[in-house]
Amino acid sequence: MTNGWTRAEWIAVAALALNLLTIVFLAGVVWATQEDHERRIVEQEAKMDALGPKVERIDANVTFLTDLAREERNRKEGQ
Repeated sequence: MTNGWTRAEWIAVAALALNLLTIVFLAGVVWATQEDHERRIVEQEAKMDALGPKVERIDANVTFLTDLAREERNRKEGQ
């Protein structure tokens, strides 16, 4: 018996190591993608938080203009 590994055993070990490295690499890619998505979500949430007061002001202006138009129409119909 020899203590050395055969060529087939070396190929099997190399294939196993390559598979493990591939799994680690793909896990890193998935992790990076997840982190990028999390960063983008946080940015979008910040933008939406800043947009809230603007929408409220627009809504108040539309309500005011609607009431003003309604009053004007009622005034014209009353004449």
